[in-house]
Amino acid sequence: MSEPDNRQSRKLQAEDTKRRILEAALEKFSDQPYEKVAVSEIAAAAGVAHGLLFHYFKNKRGLYLAAMEKASKEIEEALAVDPDLSPGAQLRQMYYNQFRYLTRNRGLAMRLIRGGKGADPQAWQHFEDSRWRAVEWGTTVLGLDPKSPALRIMMRSAAAAMDEAAANWHAQGQPFSAETMTDVFFELTVAALQGAGVLDSSLDVARAIKVLRES
Repeated sequence: MSEPDNRQSRKLQAEDTKRRILEAALEKFSDQPYEKVAVSEIAAAAGVAHGLLFHYFKNKRGLYLAAMEKASKEIEEALAVDPDLSPGAQLRQMYYNQFRYLTRNRGLAMRLIRGGKGADPQAWQHFEDSRWRAVEWGTTVLGLDPKSPALRIMMRSAAAAMDEAAANWHAQGQPFSAETMTDVFFELTVAALQGAGVLDSSLDVARAIKVLRES
């Protein structure tokens, strides 16, 4: 095998090792609080030598932050919608996809939603940035200004309420279907838009709500 081929093979092997470590770390950090997770447990779950974790991620915290960044990207990918759908249908699809993801990743969902910024501000920021991107996407799809203070206040507040509702939905054994919860979140979005209209009468929220209802 030539030297370039050897380098490519080593690169692919390293990427696969890092992927397995991150997947194992994400699973462990989802199941238990940060302080209770041992690096040796992650190495064993990933099937790699203990020292490789430090080689790739320097320390436990570096691995934790990398795992949380991976989780935030996975969530954003899971919430992707069909751009050919109407705005209202896109929003419903996003909420439904959210519940499907939460169902598959209950431990992570509960720890993130209930942990909040106080658990680890740096790790939390990955998810906070994702929420703001979702808020800006939603307002843009509806033809509204994503920088509007009124919209940012109300839509981010609605997102926080949805997080808490999703956590309680899990905690109570998912007593309602994902479809029903999607309908509730849709109405919560409408209420947030109405609130933004009260805060800033120059916003054409009536038109935006009509667009949503036409899904």
